[in-house]
Amino acid sequence: MGPFNRLTWLLSASLGFAAATSAAHAQQSPPPAEAPAAEEGVESDEIVILAQPGDQVRIDRRTYTLRDDATAQSTNMFDVLGRIPSVSVSPAGAITLLGASNVTIQINGQPVPGANLEQVLRGLPGANVERIEVITNPSAQYSAQASGGIINIITRQRFDSGFSGNLQAGADTLGGYHFGFAPSYAQGPWSFSGQIGVYNGGQENDLSRERRESPGGALTTETGARDMAWDGWYASRLTAGYSPNDRQRMSVALDGGEFNFEQNQLSEFADALGPVADRASHTSSTGEQRQLTFDFQQQGDQPRELMKLNVSLSQFVNLSENLYTETPVLGVASQYAAHAEQEDRGFDAKLDFEQPFEDERFLTYGLAFDSSNEDIENALETLVGVGPPDYQASLEGAQQTLAGYVTYQFDTGDWTWLPGLRAESYRREVISGGLETDDQETRFFPSIHIRRALTPAINIDLSYTSRIQRPGIQQLDPALRFIDVDRAVSGNPNLEPTTTDAYEANFVYQRNGVNFSVTFFDRISDDIVSQFTELNPDGVIVSTPVNAGTSEQRGLQVLWRGPIGERWRYSLSGNVLNREFDVLTSGGAITRRSEIEYDGTAQLDWRDPDQNAVGADQVQFELRFRGPRYGIQSESDPFVMANFTWRRRVTERLFAVVMVHDIFSSTDQISEITTTDYVERTEYSAAGARARVALTYQFGSGPQRPPQDQAPGGPPIMQ
Repeated sequence: MGPFNRLTWLLSASLGFAAATSAAHAQQSPPPAEAPAAEEGVESDEIVILAQPGDQVRIDRRTYTLRDDATAQSTNMFDVLGRIPSVSVSPAGAITLLGASNVTIQINGQPVPGANLEQVLRGLPGANVERIEVITNPSAQYSAQASGGIINIITRQRFDSGFSGNLQAGADTLGGYHFGFAPSYAQGPWSFSGQIGVYNGGQENDLSRERRESPGGALTTETGARDMAWDGWYASRLTAGYSPNDRQRMSVALDGGEFNFEQNQLSEFADALGPVADRASHTSSTGEQRQLTFDFQQQGDQPRELMKLNVSLSQFVNLSENLYTETPVLGVASQYAAHAEQEDRGFDAKLDFEQPFEDERFLTYGLAFDSSNEDIENALETLVGVGPPDYQASLEGAQQTLAGYVTYQFDTGDWTWLPGLRAESYRREVISGGLETDDQETRFFPSIHIRRALTPAINIDLSYTSRIQRPGIQQLDPALRFIDVDRAVSGNPNLEPTTTDAYEANFVYQRNGVNFSVTFFDRISDDIVSQFTELNPDGVIVSTPVNAGTSEQRGLQVLWRGPIGERWRYSLSGNVLNREFDVLTSGGAITRRSEIEYDGTAQLDWRDPDQNAVGADQVQFELRFRGPRYGIQSESDPFVMANFTWRRRVTERLFAVVMVHDIFSSTDQISEITTTDYVERTEYSAAGARARVALTYQFGSGPQRPPQDQAPGGPPIMQ
């Protein structure tokens, strides 16, 4: 099926939904009463609401604003993300967008490093956020590397004069805590803001593993326990801003942090005759991140005319020490140590121009340059007995991408069009083991977004984009990195990039606070990357990324949100897709497989009507579920998780939150791997229910709402 036929199929499906919904609405709904436009949908007491028409600029994204009420004031962005339509946050903190991983999280257009993403988001209060842009199918304006979509968090840029902010403190029943401080100061053209904090956490899991040699061979088992602990500090978006007039704004922001992680695992390895050996592994790692960002914006003579310059320097360093011990029932013990060190230095610059024209036409164009240099050191040393062969390995890698793009938005009749084209010149240099490679390529990535407003309450959106996911430098490093006594991961120097053609059709219905949407999507990816596991000659189980052929994901996502009377609200979302991919059988043959994957969330809220009143409560029950996931050799079991949250405004400035995550301790991590040598099933038990208490205290006058939030407008729209 060609690109045109795929878009036609998606359009037909969306129009079918539109026709059915319009007919039902015409037959069942009386004419709306005359009322100011601002009252329809805008007065919802949701934390996350759709942006008002004053924000409508693009059709390639949806924009959500945060209400300035008690709940938003006491919630951090990590907790808010899971409430945004199309966004899913797993128990482990992994974020997916419309079922896709590799999501790029940005703050004010600047990517957040993944190593401490959760800590940065937990340190960003909802009160400091102006709006959130969700881009499931990024246009040519954005890097083609954003293969999983983009979530861009826009912080408030204007504050009341004087000193204000909030203090946060929280603790949980598994020994974790978090303390944060988010101050802001504004006087005349100057403003200063930021978030700093410290955190600590941990959990324990039971281990159960069975391995059967192929074909029909011996069965071995491993049972034990794993203990993890982490702590660190962060200084996020320490920003100094200067606005000499209404048209110019510039800022310098510093981000930094350190995180520490420790893991201990003790287990017993046995076969049919009884215990064979005791195993122990200890992992200790430390990471440091620094980033300096300069941002300049110049508004033109016309509304929406804008020039933006963004430049950033970054450094990330990670050190890891691992100690592995195996003590057999009969024989001599062995012990070996692994050391890994990684340093990544980056430079990014982006220049954007936005030019409006008559008849709501809009031109966007710009240039971007991204550069990163990475040094990786790996070593293994046997301390006692006999272990894997000792080694020392180093890798140096550099990547540069020079890109230019143009998009043009215009109307023809009732249709709005946004075609675009992006060109990227990419170069990668790698030095490893005395060998040096230098690869260069230039690719073009077209995109198009189309919108049709069928009625004031119904929109149809269509889009197509071309994307790429290039392997990271570490994915190319062939050196072993041990993760357990007999297990290691390594890179693949022959790894090819994954290219994706993504098609989407979105039907949206909004009326009287009810939002219903259906998104059809079709993603075709070539040279997808999957982990390939095998037993090497030294008896080590090694997982290596490989290109695993072509994968197609075709499915739909349904979102349904709305009120039930004055105090109750519901939110339902479900994502179902059919995935076709290559798998490896136990006999070593690769076959084509088709599976259904699914996930979803159901939320039910009860809240007092006036959330700004002292003593106002909000109670939420949430149920998340995810079906099985598949890879070329692997399969993971489904899980269900239930959460409970209670929020209360204790005083005018103090807010309390009580949360219980994984109430029924049901998030066991179960996976199965099939190789040519064996079939192995591994289970880590859930860490148990985690109850958390958090307090947020506000001081000063708080952030000033933007003008568009103050002015009345029409019914909220998606963008």
